[in-house]
Amino acid sequence: MKPAAGNEQTLTVVTSATVPSGRRGIEDEVRKLVESGVGIDTLRQNFNRFLQSVQAIIDVEQDQVSGFELNAISFCAEIGANGDFKLLGTGVVMLARSGITFTLNRKPPNKPES
Repeated sequence: MKPAAGNEQTLTVVTSATVPSGRRGIEDEVRKLVESGVGIDTLRQNFNRFLQSVQAIIDVEQDQVSGFELNAISFCAEIGANGDFKLLGTGVVMLARSGITFTLNRKPPNKPES
């Protein structure tokens, strides 16, 4: 982390971008690594917004299915160059080895005081 303009700390995010290959007569693209500094406050706001969206998805009344109980949920996300958090869908995890894996565990029920 390093301080940015205005003394805000930043985190360097390394992502990939698709850019034209630049080869004459060939219209293909190449992937290129891109580094960008993202403010910690921006990351925190985007992370909170992302978790609120995930919470809305998993906030369901049914926590039992055919005798099984839901105790944990795992999902993967990535951080974009501008600090946006994105849920990784099926098949993308293999390509995004540096994605962030979240595991949410159910809180144990409050035990009644004796």
